[in-house]
Amino acid sequence: MEAKKDTHGNITRLSDVWKEGESVSPSQSASAPDSDPPAQKPPQSDPKPEQSQESQSPTPSSPHHAEPSVSSSELPDQQSSSSSTKEEAKIPFDHVQNSNDIGALLVSEGIISVDQLAVAKESQKNLGENLGSILVKKGFVSQDILAEFILNRLAIDHSDLEKITLDPDMVRLVPVSIAHKYHFMPLSKTDDTLLVAVSDPFGIFYIDEIHFALKFKVKFTFAEAIQIEKALKESYRLIEQRTSGKEQQDDVVVVQYGEKEKGEEAQKLREMASGAQVIAEVNRIIKNAVVEGASDIHIEPMENLVKVRTRIDGVLEERMILQKNMSLPLVSRIKVISEMDIAERRVPQDGRVRLKVAGKQVDLRISTYPTMHGEKVVMRLLGQGDVITLQALGFSPHEQKKFGELIEKPYGILLVTGPTGSGKTTTLYSALQRLNSQDKNIVSIEDPIENEMPGVNQAQVNTKAGMTFATALKSILRQDPDVIMLGEIRDAETADIAVRSAITGHMVFSTLHTNTAVGAITRLGDLGIERFIISSALIGVIAQRLVRKICPHCKQSVKAETNKLDRLGVHFDHDLFVFEGKGCKQCRMTGYSGRMGIFDFVIVNQEIRMAIEKGAKEEEIIALARKEGSKGLRQRGVELVLAGETTVDEVLRVTELD
Repeated sequence: MEAKKDTHGNITRLSDVWKEGESVSPSQSASAPDSDPPAQKPPQSDPKPEQSQESQSPTPSSPHHAEPSVSSSELPDQQSSSSSTKEEAKIPFDHVQNSNDIGALLVSEGIISVDQLAVAKESQKNLGENLGSILVKKGFVSQDILAEFILNRLAIDHSDLEKITLDPDMVRLVPVSIAHKYHFMPLSKTDDTLLVAVSDPFGIFYIDEIHFALKFKVKFTFAEAIQIEKALKESYRLIEQRTSGKEQQDDVVVVQYGEKEKGEEAQKLREMASGAQVIAEVNRIIKNAVVEGASDIHIEPMENLVKVRTRIDGVLEERMILQKNMSLPLVSRIKVISEMDIAERRVPQDGRVRLKVAGKQVDLRISTYPTMHGEKVVMRLLGQGDVITLQALGFSPHEQKKFGELIEKPYGILLVTGPTGSGKTTTLYSALQRLNSQDKNIVSIEDPIENEMPGVNQAQVNTKAGMTFATALKSILRQDPDVIMLGEIRDAETADIAVRSAITGHMVFSTLHTNTAVGAITRLGDLGIERFIISSALIGVIAQRLVRKICPHCKQSVKAETNKLDRLGVHFDHDLFVFEGKGCKQCRMTGYSGRMGIFDFVIVNQEIRMAIEKGAKEEEIIALARKEGSKGLRQRGVELVLAGETTVDEVLRVTELD
């Protein structure tokens, strides 16, 4: 878009260079302050300013009946009335396709300079923030001036959503997470253009993100925030009501029910939980989580609503908001299908249920927790699919070779360390899968069993019945095992039995909660295991973390921020360009898709064994491990950043405390 310049080369107002004779309704022009001189009528010969090819998409001629009137791309004839000379023509917004067009309008109006726009756009590439926020942060324009320009100078209508017949099918075009993230309500669609209502003037700067996520051109109208929130809830509610309960029940089938409690209150709750709408809602929540690859579902009662969140790739994301009166029926339904007392709401409970979701068998480990606003439910999804391969876990070819050499040893104990949710059990499952054969007796004790493995004798901890890790391990030793998998070493007794089992000719795999690989040696000592026993039993330790992978659909190159590289301990004498995900529909606008592991191997050789036995400090053992090829988690993470697999932020997130 090109603005007209005066004889001195200064940029004049965009409203002064539009072709004569075009008009809009009086509602589309705003009164200018009395101190402003009236805009002069441009000469008949002045050409209409050129528009970029990208911004010349035609305006649909027959909009949807539910679409509120939006300003035309025409400007008012300033001679149409005596009062029009006191009014400033609004700038058309119909052909704006992205934030670059908005930036051009700001330059044309003299609000920012060309240089300031260039600086802001460069920052936008590096930071991923919207253009409006960057302009304000850099001090190029105040928030008030920018908001006034958007509200009073751009030809964007204000709509009263309470007077519009909303089409709930419009929200089907928009994932609920996207609608809530950018707080907009889709109103109507004509051809490839979607009309959306936003409440915040700065919402128009999300035009790039909304277009990228939905693949539609976007037109805006303003509406009150409370109306948008109400419209979103009502539209999603109508869609839920249209969803057939039978369809949802066909997709989610209970394979094993829990026990039924007796009593009058339990019976009332059971009847409440058996309603078709409640069953359909619970099944929909579970099905969506399975389809999205979530590991956990959180149903959280608040004061006036119920929030549903799912953990995807290790990060919680809000999926839906339900009415408060759905809290008790939802929890009751979940209790009905799991081993819980439906009438007990005062203490935490644990349960389990096996479901078939869209043909896929899934185990749910369920936990309830009484809060001040009702019972919170967390469901852990334990898939029954194939065990992940070492390559899929993120092992490099060299790491796969080292891992294979460790687990093929005839006896000893191999430990995997890391915080909760770092993928330790998945790594051990991969080891068992690799060793699983007719000539080996493999026995496990787990809490819980996360994946059923044919050929492996799996058992689950049952503390109430007296079956702990320690008691189970004692019994396993009488089962003539070749390989033992111990879900976790939690106490001194379990640690003692595990290391002595390794010394007496068994291969033992287990996990510990320590930040570093060498920290596992210190932890065993803290549990009372003597150093000479540790040195005799331990064959290796693998520390691991899970990082999110960059979405391949929106991957882009950006300049790495120096302060973040400093925190990583990485220094370059030149600008470093790395990869990040911009956010797209495929990754739910997160920029990430899937996870992979970063690993640090400490292989106990003779030199390290002697150091352990003599009581060497962690720093000394780490130095010896570095000589044998141990890199540390952070260094391995940096390698993945440079390879374009993950981001600097992800590596910092999982290794900051190491």
